[in-house]
Amino acid sequence: MAGNTASTTANGWNHAQANCAIGDITIDRVVDMERLAYSAKVMLPTADEAELRRLAAEMGSRIIDPETMSVSLSFHSYVVRTPKHTILVDTCCGNHKERPQRVDWHRRDGPFLNNLRARGVEPEDIDFVMCTHLHADHVGWNTKLVDGKWVPTFPNAQYLFAEVEYQHWIQQQAASDEPILHGSHADSVLPVMESGQAKLVAVDHDIETGIYFQPAFGHTPGTIVLHVDGQDAQAVLCGDVMHHPAQVVHPEWSSAFCADPIQSAKSRRELLDRVAGTGTLVLPAHFLAPYYGPVERDGEGFRTVI
Repeated sequence: MAGNTASTTANGWNHAQANCAIGDITIDRVVDMERLAYSAKVMLPTADEAELRRLAAEMGSRIIDPETMSVSLSFHSYVVRTPKHTILVDTCCGNHKERPQRVDWHRRDGPFLNNLRARGVEPEDIDFVMCTHLHADHVGWNTKLVDGKWVPTFPNAQYLFAEVEYQHWIQQQAASDEPILHGSHADSVLPVMESGQAKLVAVDHDIETGIYFQPAFGHTPGTIVLHVDGQDAQAVLCGDVMHHPAQVVHPEWSSAFCADPIQSAKSRRELLDRVAGTGTLVLPAHFLAPYYGPVERDGEGFRTVI
């Protein structure tokens, strides 16, 4: 599985540039934060330590540190550009958000918008913002702080939220005396609803021909993925259906942050079953290079094609 991070996969994903072309559709990875380490016992509580050490030797200490037994994640978005639309998928952690329980996310002043501009995209260019789910690290750049008020970052965009996901968190907030989701529901979701830019959609919503949602419940009750079908190739932008490439090898390992670990593992295996051997680019929200791209079957599990 180990490989050169500057490589290009057979179906066009360029690891050096973190982008690809699928026919007349381009997909670019836009980083908010790169390579944050988390305890494997916290992130993947059911993982076997001996197997993690084997994977560390195979993947390298940048991906799994065999000394600390930590796993590394990235926090990034994807920009999908079709001839008709520019779509931003997941909006990471955001700036200036109060996240005291998550020190890496707390009161940040990061370069995400400049990273977006480096891809040739201004905030005003975004037609749709699509959130695979509504956890704090997937909605943060939905809004920005202007004169003490949270306002939509992408003024011309329609924000697409799966209705089942949104309603779940509305119910959770109604039942709680404290802000939910580290406060992100209040500062990164509700302001978009109040602005009139949000649209609640079905879990099989089509943005345009070949760009469509599919349910992948488990991580949250309304998690969805975005399929991109080009002329001769496909990609699936799958958010937190998997957090780390170890879960490609062992789809039964759900993260500690999955609401329903059993359903999460089922959704993960079903997705991998669908795409294995097809050349489909699998683009999760937290993998480090070079572990995004096509997958193949490998015994009872799968492997990433580098």
